[in-house]
Amino acid sequence: MARMLIALASLTLAAGCAPAPAPPIELDGLWSAGPAACSEDVGVRFTERAIVAAYQDQQETLFAAPRYAVLGQDPFRVRIEYRLPRAGGRGVAGARGVLVLTQAENGALSAESHALLDGRTGAARLRLQDDPATKLLALEPCGPRRGRGVGLRGLSAR
Repeated sequence: MARMLIALASLTLAAGCAPAPAPPIELDGLWSAGPAACSEDVGVRFTERAIVAAYQDQQETLFAAPRYAVLGQDPFRVRIEYRLPRAGGRGVAGARGVLVLTQAENGALSAESHALLDGRTGAARLRLQDDPATKLLALEPCGPRRGRGVGLRGLSAR
């Protein structure tokens, strides 16, 4: 019985220490508000550890510990659950945000929805207008795209 408890505890710890899943290949590379920002290497990058604002050789975390789940391919939609920051070391345990991004035919990303969830109570808060996250994540790809439905040299295979 003791061995089974030790094995179960080890499996639980190993699952918690597993590396974060990589973002979908469709989100690879730099995303910016437009061509001018792309030419200056300024924009947003989706990584395993965070969604970051990139400025030439610096990065700032926008959304920490993202978990990506692809919802569909035509059009491409992805659900991103992220950990809310803890101001001053204090915050709500289990608080998280949920973004749903969709990709238009021209390759641009936009936030379809954004919700803040309280893990203790199950309450959800939606901002219906003037949500800074939806404005921040209205992005165009910098350079050719990779992923499903994309052919050689980033040209559409449709």
